[in-house]
Amino acid sequence: MIATDGVVFFGARRALLLLHAGAAIVLIGAATHHALQMRHYLRGNFAREALEKVYAKVVSVGYVITFLLGATVYPSYRVQVRGLYLDRFAPAYSALFDLKEVYASLTLTVAVGLGALAFTLRPAESPALARVYAAMSLLVCAVVWFDVIAGLLITSVRGLG
Repeated sequence: MIATDGVVFFGARRALLLLHAGAAIVLIGAATHHALQMRHYLRGNFAREALEKVYAKVVSVGYVITFLLGATVYPSYRVQVRGLYLDRFAPAYSALFDLKEVYASLTLTVAVGLGALAFTLRPAESPALARVYAAMSLLVCAVVWFDVIAGLLITSVRGLG
């Protein structure tokens, strides 16, 4: 018998996990498209600025939504998956989850900053800032890809059920 009394959102864990996965799909697509647009910025070509800014805003909002949905699923994961299985039988995957969460937490501010800069940055007027912006985009994209792959690996070992 699994002690689930007092685990917040336990009854909604499957729905929340599906929403978290759906948000992650949107996020990985937007982050990848935005990072691909940055190759133009690094070459000094700013012709697709409007499209790039849409991707940046979707990345920023998508990151926050994905992060918050993950945070609502976390208590159920902590009790049902990590506490009862991963820590005991698959500690490497438990450690991978911790690494995934650290990267996700630290990159949250970068993703929000990317969205904020999308409103104010004029890359043709500030090419040096455009390079920093591109680096931010590539960092967010790399972390999103790592987190999605890590999340799939962890879930393949033991799902939320």
